[in-house]
Amino acid sequence: MSDRVVLAIPARFAASRLPGKPLRMIAGKPLIAHVIDRARCFPDVDIIVATDDARIASVVESLGVDVALTRSDHATGSDRLAEVASARAWADDTIVVNLQGDEPLMPLSALSAVVAALRSDADASAATLATPILDVAEAFDPACVKVVCSLAGRALYFSRAPVPWARDAWARDRDVLPSDTLLRHLGLYAYRAHTLRRFSELTQTPLERAESLEQLRLLENGMSIAVRLAPESIPPGVDTPEDLHRVEAALKLQRLSASVVRKVMFVCLGNICRSPLAEAYARAVFSSRRLQVEVCSSGTSGQHEGEPADRGAVEIARLQGIDLSRHRARQTRTTDFIDCDLLLALDQQNLTDLSARCPSQHAAKVMRLLDFAPGSGHRDVPDPYGGSNADFARSFALIRAAVDGLAGRLAGG
Repeated sequence: MSDRVVLAIPARFAASRLPGKPLRMIAGKPLIAHVIDRARCFPDVDIIVATDDARIASVVESLGVDVALTRSDHATGSDRLAEVASARAWADDTIVVNLQGDEPLMPLSALSAVVAALRSDADASAATLATPILDVAEAFDPACVKVVCSLAGRALYFSRAPVPWARDAWARDRDVLPSDTLLRHLGLYAYRAHTLRRFSELTQTPLERAESLEQLRLLENGMSIAVRLAPESIPPGVDTPEDLHRVEAALKLQRLSASVVRKVMFVCLGNICRSPLAEAYARAVFSSRRLQVEVCSSGTSGQHEGEPADRGAVEIARLQGIDLSRHRARQTRTTDFIDCDLLLALDQQNLTDLSARCPSQHAAKVMRLLDFAPGSGHRDVPDPYGGSNADFARSFALIRAAVDGLAGRLAGG
C-alpha cells in the first residue's frame, strides 16, 4: 500500500459570493498563499493547487508550488481534483486530502485526523470530520451541514435539515437541544485516488442535487465515508469580505502575545449584559495570569448610555465573585479603533456593526469573541437581555470559555 499523501487545494476564481477570492489580499498576501503556508506545515506530503484560472496559477507558481490548470466547468471541487488525479496518473491508493482554497486557518491536527481516519478504515472510499452541535440555532441552520453516522463511524446521510429529528423533545420545545447526537459536518475530505476518479465518472445524483452536497454522490452510489470527530475547533473559512478581516486578525494574533496586545475591548449591543461580563471576567483572568493587558467594553448602540449593568448580569457576576456595581454603559467610539489592539464582538450583528464603522487600516483588530472558544460549536453569544437566570448562565459559560482561550493565546499557550 502506498504511503503517499497529496494535499490538493482546489481554487476557483469565479466564487459567487466573493469573486476572485483566492487572490484577495490578507495581511499583505493573497488568500491562496496563506492556505499554501498552512499546507507546508503538514509534513511528508506533496502539495498541488488545482485551478481553472491563469492568474491564480501564476501566483502559485511564483511561490514554488505545483499547479494544475483544469477545466472551468466542474460542478464541484472534488470533480476538479479528479481531473488532476487522472492527468497526473496518481496510484489508486494515493491518499488525496481536499484542503479547500479558502481555509487558511485549518488546524494541522485536523489534516492528520482525516488522513488517519482513511488509513484506519481500508474499506472506506473517503473520510471526513465532524463536531458536535452545541447550539440549537445551528441545528436548524441550512448552512450548517449535518451528518448522521452508523455505530461503526460511517456516514449514513448528510443534510442541511436538522437530522436526526428529535421528535419527542422538539414536539415540546424547539429551543432546546435534546442530546449530543447532532453532528456538524466539516468540509475536509480525504479520498483514495481511485475514488476520486470514480466520483468524476458518476453523474450528479438526485439527493446531491436536492441538498447541494457533493458527498451524497458517493453514498447514493454505495460507497462509504468514514467520519471521525475533529480533534479541535476548526475556524470558519472565507466566504465574505467580513471573513477576510476576521482571518487577517486571526493570522495576526497567532503571531502576537501580551507584549503586543495591550488593550482589548469587548463589544455587544447595549453594553449592559454580555460585554460587561466579558470585561469583568477578562480583568480577573488576565490579572491571575499576570497579563499586562487593559480591558474595557462598549455597545454598538447608545440606547443604554450611562446605565448600570442589567440585574441579570450583576447576579451572574456575583455568583462568580465579580462586582459589576460600578459599571456604566457607553457606546463604541471612533477613537476606540485607534486606542484598542483588539475589539471582540459578542455576536454576528455586533461584528457587522463594528466592521461597518471601523476605519480600513484597523480592520484586522475586529474579531468575534467566540473565535477564541475552541470546540464550543458556537459563533455567537446569545443576548440574555430580558431572559432568565439560566439564559445569563448559558451566555456567561460561552464568554468564560472564549476569554480563557483568549488569555491562553495572549500568554503564548
